[in-house]
Amino acid sequence: MEIKEILTRIGYVRNKANLSAREVSLRMGMSAQYVAQLESGRIVLTVEKLLQILEICDFSVERFFSPNIVDYNVDNELKSLIEALPTDKKISLIEFIKK
Repeated sequence: MEIKEILTRIGYVRNKANLSAREVSLRMGMSAQYVAQLESGRIVLTVEKLLQILEICDFSVERFFSPNIVDYNVDNELKSLIEALPTDKKISLIEFIKK
């Protein structure tokens, strides 16, 4: 994953938490413009700061780095349901989807 996508995802996470860039910055103990500058690529992101943002926004690291951040919960629910099926039902489902 490239840094540009990571910065875009930070904006997504922040917006999902209904937090402004200013509010997240202040909760981090940084200047009011910190997150806005970070999201625009003017400040270098560290792992420590990324983890701090995710914690403030109550967003899991696993979801943040998942291939589909938007549909993560739906994908996980579907995966759990499929995993719980007996083998014969899994095979039937595979055959149904392939048609």
